[in-house]
Amino acid sequence: MATSLLYTVIQTGNTVSWRNTGGDELFTPTSLGSGAGRQGALHDFTTAAVGRTFEFRGWIKPGATRVEKEAVAMILKSSDGTHADNDDGTGDIAVSNINKLLNVRRIGQILIDENAAVEMVFSRIITLGHRHAGPIFWNYTANTLSTTATDYGVDMTPVVLEAQ
Repeated sequence: MATSLLYTVIQTGNTVSWRNTGGDELFTPTSLGSGAGRQGALHDFTTAAVGRTFEFRGWIKPGATRVEKEAVAMILKSSDGTHADNDDGTGDIAVSNINKLLNVRRIGQILIDENAAVEMVFSRIITLGHRHAGPIFWNYTANTLSTTATDYGVDMTPVVLEAQ
């Protein structure tokens, strides 16, 4: 009896990106202060037959002052289109209070791994259970993050199984 193999395919042509400019959705965590958060606009992944597993990749360049092992949280806000994980809206907006993170999905963090203004990346395979989603960064470091708009971003790339 022949066996059919399933291969994991990363659909790079279907990546959804969050950027200050030039992305699919707006996300502006520029100059994010210590103890503050920023939410990117929610993206509509539709109700069509699409994969719900994604490669999540978020990156930052820290600001001028850095302390190793401090963290920037990577969080995913979701919504069914009616009921969102918090009530801070659906667009690119400041998180109004740290308590607004109590009911959202923390998926990881970027640890400041050296005292240099270099790109630091967090990536993970995640499953999205709802139609709408967007990233949130929360700055747990003692310092303001970079003032440069291109020093931040998030990509979500579909990962699907394909029968061979």
